[in-house]
Amino acid sequence: MKNKLIRLSKIISHAGVCSRKQAEVLIKNGEVLINEEVFKKFVVEDGTIKSIKVKGKVINKQPIKLWLFNKPIGYVSSNKEQFSQKSLFKLLPKSLPRVVSVGRLDIQTQGLMILTNNPTLSTHLENPKNQIKRKYLAKVFGKIPTSCENLAQEELLIDGILYKNVNLKVLTKKSNSKIIEIILTEGKNREIRRILNYFGLQVKKLERISFGPFELNTLKDGEVSEVKDSILKKFLNSIGFDYESYLR
Repeated sequence: MKNKLIRLSKIISHAGVCSRKQAEVLIKNGEVLINEEVFKKFVVEDGTIKSIKVKGKVINKQPIKLWLFNKPIGYVSSNKEQFSQKSLFKLLPKSLPRVVSVGRLDIQTQGLMILTNNPTLSTHLENPKNQIKRKYLAKVFGKIPTSCENLAQEELLIDGILYKNVNLKVLTKKSNSKIIEIILTEGKNREIRRILNYFGLQVKKLERISFGPFELNTLKDGEVSEVKDSILKKFLNSIGFDYESYLR
């Protein structure tokens, strides 16, 4: 029975060297060695690997790490900056390894973002089928309709787009402080703003305060906090991500 074929760029990316796309360039250029020999294929048999070198440096599988980050308004959730945009990745400490974000928050949204050194974990956490709850607080303008109060609705069809598992709860209706709590399990583009617009409301301020069991709490703008390994392991096991298997 043949060993499982795995993408070499995935291994290199998970080791924190670079992105998968950049790894493929390194492979093409002959800068990747497997078992001390130049390897220019994109897939490799898992059980045949004794050592991997990238640009002369041995790489090793990295333990999974997770960080909580409080994204300020005015930053994009991407490494790519267009025009006068600023990337949130420029706010991260230089001591942090290469990380990817779990999903995105738009430039005008602030609050909790999850960062990880493992792209496969990022994809797992983003996937709506895993039903990981994201909680937001929205300060809004406009008259809050009764149809919006304590809404726990499975589906909303807005402009031809289906939004599933939407849960809205009005926290305050004061004229100068109308706040709605929103809980989602997926992250479509500008989802909350579109949903609230559907109810005749405009968003003044939008903040994500939790993602799964992780909460923003007292984390300051631009601040990063690493999740303890014991807490991370428990969380990954609870969502069906095989932490122990990954480390082997």
